[in-house]
Amino acid sequence: MSVPEDPALVATEFLESIQGDFKILASLDPELRERLLKAAGLVSKPDRLSRRNLSRERRRLKKIERRESERALLNQAGIRQLRENPIFQTPRRRALAGQDIQLQLGHAQDGAPEREELPPPIGEAASDRHCYTCQQPYRKIHFFYDQLCPECGDFNYAKREPVFDLTGRVALVTGARVKIGYQAAIMLLRQGAHVIVVTRFPRDAASRYAREEDFAEWGHRLEVHGIDLRHIPNVEALCAHLLETHDRLDFLINNACQTVRRPPGFYGHLMDTELDASRQLGSKEKQILRLDTGLAIVDHGPGLPAAALSQVPLVAGDDDHSEALFPKNAFDADLQQVDLRDVNSWRLKMAEVPTVELLEVHLVNAVAPFIMNARLKPLMMAPGTRDAHIVNVSAMEGQFYRTFKTDRHPHTNMAKASLNMMTRTSAMDYVEDGIHMNSVDTGWVTDEDPARQAAMKREMHGFHPPLDIVDGAARIVDPIFDGLQTGKHVWGQLLKDYRPTDW
Repeated sequence: MSVPEDPALVATEFLESIQGDFKILASLDPELRERLLKAAGLVSKPDRLSRRNLSRERRRLKKIERRESERALLNQAGIRQLRENPIFQTPRRRALAGQDIQLQLGHAQDGAPEREELPPPIGEAASDRHCYTCQQPYRKIHFFYDQLCPECGDFNYAKREPVFDLTGRVALVTGARVKIGYQAAIMLLRQGAHVIVVTRFPRDAASRYAREEDFAEWGHRLEVHGIDLRHIPNVEALCAHLLETHDRLDFLINNACQTVRRPPGFYGHLMDTELDASRQLGSKEKQILRLDTGLAIVDHGPGLPAAALSQVPLVAGDDDHSEALFPKNAFDADLQQVDLRDVNSWRLKMAEVPTVELLEVHLVNAVAPFIMNARLKPLMMAPGTRDAHIVNVSAMEGQFYRTFKTDRHPHTNMAKASLNMMTRTSAMDYVEDGIHMNSVDTGWVTDEDPARQAAMKREMHGFHPPLDIVDGAARIVDPIFDGLQTGKHVWGQLLKDYRPTDW
């Protein structure tokens, strides 16, 4: 099949042939010759309007070229390369030099472990970009981060694998089945801690941990409990159970949160495993699965699996399990169900938020952390080391200081603000007993918009969150590691990008 010739090339070659032999014009039809000469004259000497339109179009095309060139450069960054993988893999351990370093980021910062020399920037942008963390302009593109300047990029990359011997320490992480909580638990386990994981879906969580390639190194220090934090009697019962079965708790990370409420259909694919007691677990899963039933009713008969409450329809639309919304066997990079709803909690205004969702958000984000912080305080005081930590995982949505807020998701903003107020109020009390309480923003790691909108933003605007779930996890464990490394235990702060920020 012949390829059609470029008309611009044909016209150019014809004019060039005339330039070499003007006799060609004589052979043309007089009317055609007149049209040709007139068009050639107008093209060679356009009027003012035509020149303006030409300049505008050149600028537009140049802008597109620069944008595509920059997008191609940014796509080479490590964080974007990772996003190309269909399944997010827990990072392997990097080689460690075994000592701490200070990276200059406006001023010396402690707690970043030294590693092999990091690669240089991968290229330079055509115009200034502004760093997500320090807000300063930069052009050199970091080898891993596409939205951080090289200095901030190196500092954040070093923080992705925190190092300190946590042998003998006990940590509790809520919401640690997937994403940030999961990665935080892995970081603590790899440094020697005994980790208690709390999740609604304990069997699925156990399977995920058991699949890690270094599970044999830390699996014996992991226990998974099935608890729905929306059911407060179970939260109280879990605390009572831990007080009876453990003699210490060094670190409590209240990571579980409900930002986008998912209906029962979102979790439907998990039910066969979670609710069918006849399904046999592998030996690894059995090793770490402690409780997968609601503790509050264990003493009065068979326990209700924690996952069962996720299937109770509570608001309009909860009974829709259609594959049009939740396609079968369609999972995202975190192996979570793909959600094709056009509207989710992140887009709701005040009058659109169901009462049930308002209550759920506060139960998970503020009430459950309050109860756990209160009831487990004796267990955190027990070791007498005076270096215990409570991390209340927050977000910038709960910050009053921000001068710009959208009118969306007011209920999640309220819940995070409530969590922050607990930190501000009680941190001064807890520090007297050697417990350092802080709120920590995870950073922007996820686009919470509905799947179609998020995909459109990526395609049309090249939008990507500046951080990933490992960065989020590194931020919430940093008060622990930084405090132990430096001996300076921060408390009573809202931490963003490893630094105190305004409330």
